[in-house]
Amino acid sequence: MISGSVTRQGIYADKKDICELYIDKDCSHYLPHEHGKKKIININIGTKTYEAGVHETKEGVVWISSVLYERNQKKVKARLVDALAAIGLRKGDPVKIKLNNDGIFSVVR
Repeated sequence: MISGSVTRQGIYADKKDICELYIDKDCSHYLPHEHGKKKIININIGTKTYEAGVHETKEGVVWISSVLYERNQKKVKARLVDALAAIGLRKGDPVKIKLNNDGIFSVVR
């Protein structure tokens, strides 16, 4: 199980938080990541599956981007803050992510 937290990186024009998922250092090895390169994963949040970017800072912090794309519909952009709100998560909340047998990750709260 991957542990992390919902963090706020700013505010959108509609006053919602720009959220990212920061991943705890001791379990970041479960996600594909490389400094300076975005690695794409598929992740279930609620009833939807998205493509999300996993990033790593030069300090080794691993995080999941605030921008999502609905899976199989690359041009349909979504926001992490809205996907998380649909399952009752917001800034400051802890989050758990598991890797399913099909290779898709799932937010399980």
